[in-house]
Amino acid sequence: MRVLLLHPEDDFPHSPGKSRWDLIVDLGRAPKSFYDDWSHKAGCEVISIFDLAVEVDDLLIWRDLLRLGIGRVVDRFGIDWWDVIGLLLQGEMQDLRLVQRLAQKIGRCESLTASRPSPLMEALRFELGCSLNTQHAGPLRQLVRGAGRYRRAAADLSFRQLRQVAYDKYDSRYVWRRKFAPVPARSSAPVVLIPSAYSNVTRAAFRYAELLPERQFLLVLARETGEVFPVPRNVRTETLAAFAQHSSDPEELRKLENDWDQLKNFVRLNPEFELSVQMGVLDRGKRLLRWGLAVRDAWCGVFERCAIMSCLCGDDSNPYSRIPLLLASQRQLPSIAFHHGALDGFMAFKAPAFSTYLVKGEMERDYLERVCKVESDFLRIGAASARSANRSLWQDQSPWIVFFTEPYETDLWRTQAIYREVVPRLCAAARAAGKKVVMKLHPFESVRQRQRMLNELLNKDERQLVSVTAAALSREILQNTWCGVTVESSTAVECATAGIPAFLCGWLRHAYVGYAQQFARFGVGQMLACPDDLLKISEMLPAAIPSSTLRDQLVSPIAPGQLAEILHSPRASNSAIISRTT
Repeated sequence: MRVLLLHPEDDFPHSPGKSRWDLIVDLGRAPKSFYDDWSHKAGCEVISIFDLAVEVDDLLIWRDLLRLGIGRVVDRFGIDWWDVIGLLLQGEMQDLRLVQRLAQKIGRCESLTASRPSPLMEALRFELGCSLNTQHAGPLRQLVRGAGRYRRAAADLSFRQLRQVAYDKYDSRYVWRRKFAPVPARSSAPVVLIPSAYSNVTRAAFRYAELLPERQFLLVLARETGEVFPVPRNVRTETLAAFAQHSSDPEELRKLENDWDQLKNFVRLNPEFELSVQMGVLDRGKRLLRWGLAVRDAWCGVFERCAIMSCLCGDDSNPYSRIPLLLASQRQLPSIAFHHGALDGFMAFKAPAFSTYLVKGEMERDYLERVCKVESDFLRIGAASARSANRSLWQDQSPWIVFFTEPYETDLWRTQAIYREVVPRLCAAARAAGKKVVMKLHPFESVRQRQRMLNELLNKDERQLVSVTAAALSREILQNTWCGVTVESSTAVECATAGIPAFLCGWLRHAYVGYAQQFARFGVGQMLACPDDLLKISEMLPAAIPSSTLRDQLVSPIAPGQLAEILHSPRASNSAIISRTT
């Protein structure tokens, strides 16, 4: 068999006549119609490696696998670094499981060619035991390609986004930012700590803070892009850089690195980890320890200089906000977690770092218990939204079909293929209904990049129907929304709670997490089976209007007194929590 492996950033080969290949495998993702078209053009089977994923089951397998390493790399503060860094490595290790399935599908291979070098392609070569040829691998081509990527990034991103990229790449341990951040004075006034690295996490936490105006909260921004305005009066803001230390303990670092080596040798005894070890994935985890300790020491500075009474965390998967949650738990302070979006698939395998997990309503509770197998003892229903805000905002004369987009590149989607399939059909549906199309971007997306893509894909008439906004989701946007269209964004829930019909592009759903199915299970949005269903939005809309009963299932507000009680209730330390779940 002759196989071509295509990197997600490379275009499909334009080869007239009979294909040189028996199989082309895209290491990215695209709609099924994209692969059908290319199979016809190439004269051979064209698939995505993600076609081999098993939705939800591929998440649950990591519950037991990741816990094999628990307790083996623990620092002097009680933080288990496998628990922190393992979450960052899980995605790479899952991709390697797909590589193993692909190797089984291919079987014997006489010619394996890659469009460019990548770890996954090298892993497949290793599994098949054959040689790997690489197209366009010369140093000059790589230099030109890299320069083009940087040029596009500079053109697409705002100054603030570019600055954050530079910080993440060149000052991840706050060496330079610390010099320009004044050290906050010590304070004995009790505060609830809100750690955040992203604006959507900050906004969600602010809604809880606003329920307790008499209580003081401390927002500490691990990344500048977590900043949000306006800030509630009872919230003080600091940057984590202001608490960063000069350096971490080199002896402790050496000990943890040795412990990590021993952990690597232990977990590789399990066949599921063998390829990850061979391909150096766990070595990358070891290299992250130095960064992790710098972040930990900065958070320790927060606890030393501020009277932290509890920690309220909206993203317990991200190390920037998981580490302070673990520190609070080790101090037997109330450690409360919630998810800033509708659902969190990582809960299928994460060890709980919290004493209480706030869920927004019955749909989220059902997903965590039934799909992710989370113990009900940890869960407490309590959204920050008020019932009065959930009255229906839908009006038939509302002017917009809103396409709530997602940062598809983070899941290796070929974004242009998605836009080519979805947006022209939305334009046709909008024209038939006398509406406009508004693309509401996710905070991770770039307006300039998305606008340029639309200009390339749409004709003049279609471009006049479409506008792009990066504004935060607001009551004004919802009041102008005739219907929402998304894949499985939490904005579908926002629409449902506001009484606005939404449609889910089910054929584009995530390979693993099962969000779209959970939405459909509770009637959050109408599932669309294929692209042409977008043309039927007008006729499907009456049946898609959510009921008030559905809104009550999605959002059950927490009373201020109940929230205050949770923020004051010490629970078991994290080590005790983990022992209960292993």
